[in-house]
Amino acid sequence: MNVPKLRFPELGEWSNIKIGEVGTIVTGNTPPTANDEYYNGIYQFVSPFDISEKRFIEQTKTTLTKLGFDKGRKIRIGSSLFVCIGSTIGKVAQNKVECITNQQINAVIPNENFSDDFIYSLLEYHSLKIKMLAGEQAVPIINKTTFSNYSLSIPFYPEQNKISSFLLAIDEYLIQLKKKKSLLEQYKKGVMQQLFSQELRFINENGKHFVDWEDKSMGNITYKVGKKNKDGIKYPIYSINNKEGFKPQSEQFDGVDSNTRGYDISMYKIIKKNSFAYNPARINVGSIGYSGELNDIIISSLYVCFKTTSEIDDQFLLHYTSTPQFNNAVLTNVEGGVREYLFYENFSNIEIQLPSIPEQLKIVDFLNSLDEKINQCSSQIEKMQLWKKGLLQQMFV
Repeated sequence: MNVPKLRFPELGEWSNIKIGEVGTIVTGNTPPTANDEYYNGIYQFVSPFDISEKRFIEQTKTTLTKLGFDKGRKIRIGSSLFVCIGSTIGKVAQNKVECITNQQINAVIPNENFSDDFIYSLLEYHSLKIKMLAGEQAVPIINKTTFSNYSLSIPFYPEQNKISSFLLAIDEYLIQLKKKKSLLEQYKKGVMQQLFSQELRFINENGKHFVDWEDKSMGNITYKVGKKNKDGIKYPIYSINNKEGFKPQSEQFDGVDSNTRGYDISMYKIIKKNSFAYNPARINVGSIGYSGELNDIIISSLYVCFKTTSEIDDQFLLHYTSTPQFNNAVLTNVEGGVREYLFYENFSNIEIQLPSIPEQLKIVDFLNSLDEKINQCSSQIEKMQLWKKGLLQQMFV
């Protein structure tokens, strides 16, 4: 029978229906960009840029005036917007306001026999398979005919409604989790700005401020390390990225590392516990890592490696490296032409205002508690997304 593994107690098999039979397929168009009278109004103009991880689109980056809006093909609220051209092909969203789209998007506007929310979820489930129709080419593209002829399995309307209502509740919960995470991240960013500019201070056990912060250079509170792996020992190989810091090179590069490539690792640097390392050509985008408990690993000789003195807590410095103050200091100390570098000699010249160790630890504890809340949200989001993915596989044919 043409039915999914998991379903609501409705009778009847699911029918195979082409996307084009669901309703109207509308390929968008762009109002002439040379005419300023068409842009910067109150009407929404959806491009692939606006379709990310969010299900619903309410506000777009580019907006239109009434004149510009009337140049496009109107898409009613609740339609499914599917990217059919470009690098984000396969992305799908629903519009919460009437809009028009650009030519990279096909809008599916269901007729009265189909649930808007069900069709969105069904297209989301099939997005990877539909994406494969583009084949391998410089600019991936699924033309309107091919898209319209793609076949879907669909139940009767009552079962569509039950499925879509259930999945909508999951999506709304995910939206709230993502919003909570975003608010926490914004709060952390704002409070870090206040803490490191000393607008916000902690007090000691006597109810008074700690001692004044002192001006230090990085050269005063750090020292360069990075012994070469001269014996070519096959230690675990790591790289550094701007999201996770130290990460096994094989995870960073799809299961391949310098050993499997046959590279000479004798010039790689050995990293011990509690060490910092950064890419001198990418520190401006946050490519700095802290090894923590990682010990006897190796990284490319291109990285700059250092440890700290007893005057600064490692976690305090790690938090500081993600502040605007540090980023500005990096920009004023880099050198080079086409590509700018920050080698240790220039890094050591960066000035930092440093609180006492007791105040550093209070700042670290507070920021770590915020990170823990943010990580809990991330974990909840990931679990919900995996659960939803499993449900989709059982609820659709």
